[in-house]
Amino acid sequence: MNMEQFAQDGQDIKIIEKLVTKVQDMLTPGEKIDYIAVQKKPAVTILPDSITISNKRIFMCEFTKLGLATDFEIFGWQDIKDIAFKEEIFGSKVTVIPFTGENLSIDYIPKVQARKLYQYIKAALENYKKAELAAEKEKI
Repeated sequence: MNMEQFAQDGQDIKIIEKLVTKVQDMLTPGEKIDYIAVQKKPAVTILPDSITISNKRIFMCEFTKLGLATDFEIFGWQDIKDIAFKEEIFGSKVTVIPFTGENLSIDYIPKVQARKLYQYIKAALENYKKAELAAEKEKI
Protein backbone atom coordinates (compact mmCIF):
# COMPACT_ATOMS: atom_id res chain seq x y z
CA MET A 1 0.00 0.00 0.00
CA ASN A 2 1.27 3.48 -0.88
CA MET A 3 1.70 5.29 2.45
CA GLU A 4 2.39 8.64 0.79
CA GLN A 5 -1.27 8.92 -0.23
CA PHE A 6 -2.09 9.33 3.49
CA ALA A 7 0.66 11.89 4.12
CA GLN A 8 -0.32 14.55 1.59
CA ASP A 9 -1.65 16.99 4.18
CA GLY A 10 1.37 17.17 6.49
CA GLN A 11 0.94 13.86 8.33
CA ASP A 12 4.14 12.24 9.66
CA ILE A 13 4.90 9.26 7.39
CA LYS A 14 6.29 7.17 10.29
CA ILE A 15 3.08 7.61 12.28
CA ILE A 16 1.05 6.82 9.15
CA GLU A 17 3.00 3.58 8.67
CA LYS A 18 2.30 2.51 12.28
CA LEU A 19 -1.39 3.36 12.01
CA VAL A 20 -1.92 1.67 8.65
CA THR A 21 -0.27 -1.51 9.95
CA LYS A 22 -2.53 -1.57 13.02
CA VAL A 23 -5.75 -0.64 11.22
CA GLN A 24 -5.20 -3.01 8.28
CA ASP A 25 -5.34 -5.92 10.71
CA MET A 26 -8.86 -4.83 11.68
CA LEU A 27 -10.31 -4.23 8.21
CA THR A 28 -13.07 -6.50 6.95
CA PRO A 29 -13.20 -7.87 3.38
CA GLY A 30 -13.91 -5.03 0.95
CA GLU A 31 -12.97 -2.37 3.49
CA LYS A 32 -10.24 0.15 2.66
CA ILE A 33 -8.67 3.14 4.37
CA ASP A 34 -9.77 6.45 2.85
CA TYR A 35 -8.07 9.07 5.03
CA ILE A 36 -5.93 9.47 8.15
CA ALA A 37 -5.71 12.65 10.23
CA VAL A 38 -2.93 12.91 12.81
CA GLN A 39 -2.77 15.19 15.84
CA LYS A 40 -0.01 17.81 15.82
CA LYS A 41 0.42 19.71 19.08
CA PRO A 42 2.23 23.08 19.17
CA ALA A 43 5.31 21.53 20.82
CA VAL A 44 6.74 18.15 19.85
CA THR A 45 4.08 15.46 19.47
CA ILE A 46 5.74 12.13 20.17
CA LEU A 47 2.63 9.94 20.42
CA PRO A 48 -0.15 11.68 18.49
CA ASP A 49 -3.79 10.64 18.56
CA SER A 50 -5.39 10.09 15.17
CA ILE A 51 -8.61 9.49 13.27
CA THR A 52 -8.70 6.96 10.45
CA ILE A 53 -11.62 6.80 8.04
CA SER A 54 -12.46 3.69 6.05
CA ASN A 55 -15.31 3.14 3.64
CA LYS A 56 -17.17 1.28 6.44
CA ARG A 57 -16.00 2.72 9.78
CA ILE A 58 -14.18 5.38 11.73
CA PHE A 59 -11.22 4.48 13.97
CA MET A 60 -10.24 6.91 16.73
CA CYS A 61 -6.78 5.95 17.95
CA GLU A 62 -4.94 6.99 21.10
CA PHE A 63 -1.41 5.81 21.84
CA THR A 64 -1.01 4.93 25.53
CA LYS A 65 1.67 3.57 27.85
CA LEU A 66 4.48 5.43 26.07
CA GLY A 67 3.42 4.04 22.71
CA LEU A 68 3.46 0.42 23.83
CA ALA A 69 -0.34 0.17 23.71
CA THR A 70 -3.06 1.68 21.57
CA ASP A 71 -6.67 2.39 22.51
CA PHE A 72 -9.17 2.31 19.65
CA GLU A 73 -12.74 3.57 19.59
CA ILE A 74 -14.31 2.12 16.45
CA PHE A 75 -17.69 3.06 15.04
CA GLY A 76 -19.59 1.82 12.01
CA TRP A 77 -21.30 4.56 10.01
CA GLN A 78 -24.67 3.38 11.35
CA ASP A 79 -23.50 4.36 14.87
CA ILE A 80 -22.48 7.94 14.01
CA LYS A 81 -25.01 10.73 14.32
CA ASP A 82 -22.77 13.58 13.17
CA ILE A 83 -19.34 15.19 13.22
CA ALA A 84 -18.35 18.65 14.35
CA PHE A 85 -15.10 20.55 14.34
CA LYS A 86 -13.93 23.84 15.75
CA GLU A 87 -10.94 25.66 14.34
CA GLU A 88 -8.71 27.00 17.07
CA ILE A 89 -5.35 28.78 17.09
CA PHE A 90 -3.14 25.67 16.89
CA GLY A 91 -5.38 23.38 14.88
CA SER A 92 -8.89 22.04 15.14
CA LYS A 93 -10.86 20.06 17.66
CA VAL A 94 -12.73 17.26 15.87
CA THR A 95 -15.72 15.74 17.66
CA VAL A 96 -17.48 12.55 16.60
CA ILE A 97 -21.07 12.41 17.83
CA PRO A 98 -22.41 8.85 18.17
CA PHE A 99 -26.11 8.01 18.57
CA THR A 100 -25.37 6.48 21.98
CA GLY A 101 -22.61 7.16 24.48
CA GLU A 102 -20.37 10.15 24.91
CA ASN A 103 -19.02 12.39 22.18
CA LEU A 104 -15.36 11.70 21.38
CA SER A 105 -12.97 14.53 20.58
CA ILE A 106 -9.39 14.82 19.44
CA ASP A 107 -7.79 18.24 19.51
CA TYR A 108 -4.82 19.71 17.65
CA ILE A 109 -5.79 18.15 14.32
CA PRO A 110 -4.26 20.41 11.64
CA LYS A 111 -6.96 22.57 10.05
CA VAL A 112 -6.56 21.15 6.53
CA GLN A 113 -6.84 17.60 7.86
CA ALA A 114 -9.90 18.52 9.98
CA ARG A 115 -11.68 19.94 6.95
CA LYS A 116 -10.93 16.81 4.92
CA LEU A 117 -12.12 14.60 7.78
CA TYR A 118 -15.34 16.60 7.87
CA GLN A 119 -15.82 16.11 4.10
CA TYR A 120 -15.11 12.37 4.22
CA ILE A 121 -17.32 11.73 7.24
CA LYS A 122 -20.23 13.82 5.94
CA ALA A 123 -20.03 12.01 2.57
CA ALA A 124 -19.85 8.59 4.26
CA LEU A 125 -22.85 9.37 6.47
CA GLU A 126 -24.81 10.59 3.46
CA ASN A 127 -23.93 7.45 1.47
CA TYR A 128 -24.91 5.25 4.41
CA LYS A 129 -28.28 6.99 4.75
CA LYS A 130 -28.93 6.68 0.99
CA ALA A 131 -28.11 2.96 1.08
CA GLU A 132 -30.36 2.51 4.11
CA LEU A 133 -33.27 4.28 2.35
CA ALA A 134 -32.75 2.20 -0.79
CA ALA A 135 -32.80 -1.00 1.29
CA GLU A 136 -36.03 0.08 2.99
CA LYS A 137 -37.65 0.84 -0.39
CA GLU A 138 -36.73 -2.63 -1.62
CA LYS A 139 -38.51 -4.17 1.37
CA ILE A 140 -41.75 -2.40 0.50
